[in-house]
Amino acid sequence: MKEQLFSVGIQHIKSGERISLDVWAENVDKATAHLVHGGLIGPYAEYRWTGTGPVYRNNEIVTKEIPV
Repeated sequence: MKEQLFSVGIQHIKSGERISLDVWAENVDKATAHLVHGGLIGPYAEYRWTGTGPVYRNNEIVTKEIPV
């Protein structure tokens, strides 16, 4: 099975500071869900989600094989 590297953007609600986090996941939904379930983003969290997208290196999406 493969995982992709995603960049998840978040912003601190009060200060406006933006942060980009790299997250390994099977797909874009799971990459974002890691931060929601971890309590970093969500309706009662200090950060809001600003977007999620794949990370590219040498014009290719960064992936890795993981053992099943």
